Amino acid sequence: MTMLLRPLPRADLAALATLHAACFPEDPWDGAALATVLGMPGAGGRLATAESGAALGLLIDQRVGEDAEILTLGVIPSSRRQGIARALLSDLFRRARDAGAARVMLEVAADNDAARALYLSMGFA
Repeated sequence: MTMLLRPLPRADLAALATLHAACFPEDPWDGAALATVLGMPGAGGRLATAESGAALGLLIDQRVGEDAEILTLGVIPSSRRQGIARALLSDLFRRARDAGAARVMLEVAADNDAARALYLSMGFA
């Protein structure tokens, strides 16, 4: 599958909220929450889409000084385990490095085995 990464479409918070809800049905962020997060200084991210334009996943991050933090990273269930999250993380590492960040941080639930395995494989401790 060919995937494209592009800046988040901040003008279409409803579409981002729909995507976030598909990724996290137990804790979706609505448009207002996304507007707040994306309005924070240093906030940014990427949208992963199929060639058709269909949304596959997203990563929202915040960079402050030498630190970059992953605020949310999600891939729709039907597209998981296809390298999308890994591509979004690799893109973040490049963007953070280019912006002068020395570290990328995140929080992950202790019981989220799939995410923890991904993060460990990408160098997180």
